[in-house]
Amino acid sequence: MLASASTNAAPAADPIGLTGLQRVRVHVDVADREVAARVAAVADHLVAALRRADPPIAVEAAAADALRVTVVVRPMSATELRGFWLPLSGTYAVGAVRLDVERMVTLPASPRPFPGVVWTTSRPVGVSWRAVGGEITRLLDAMVTELLEARRALRAARGG
Repeated sequence: MLASASTNAAPAADPIGLTGLQRVRVHVDVADREVAARVAAVADHLVAALRRADPPIAVEAAAADALRVTVVVRPMSATELRGFWLPLSGTYAVGAVRLDVERMVTLPASPRPFPGVVWTTSRPVGVSWRAVGGEITRLLDAMVTELLEARRALRAARGG
């Protein structure tokens, strides 16, 4: 059986985990050093977007809840990508960007709460190496918009 790959956004988890999300810590994990240098301002960009939200989400280092951006993108040469149609030779950025909301959760058999992912979304990345910084920022904006829309819809459904 063949698995099919999709370039569409992965569906986010049920937004119920977003109830009461008001304060978060922000973590940005970038797997590749070369990519990290090109996306150094991702955390600042994310914090600014959260502050513009309605209502805003405060960013505090001691907050119990966390927003984690994981960038698993690496440079690949056109030679490594042989067999794929590429408009130009050169280097491409290939991988994915994921946004997770981590909150303390409790399970009946657990002696104490532990951090768990309660909402997540991701996007594939496949662009020219020159465009990687802008593409990751664009994808992050789309994922934050998705998060804020889910949060807004949950608040509306609960009447507040």
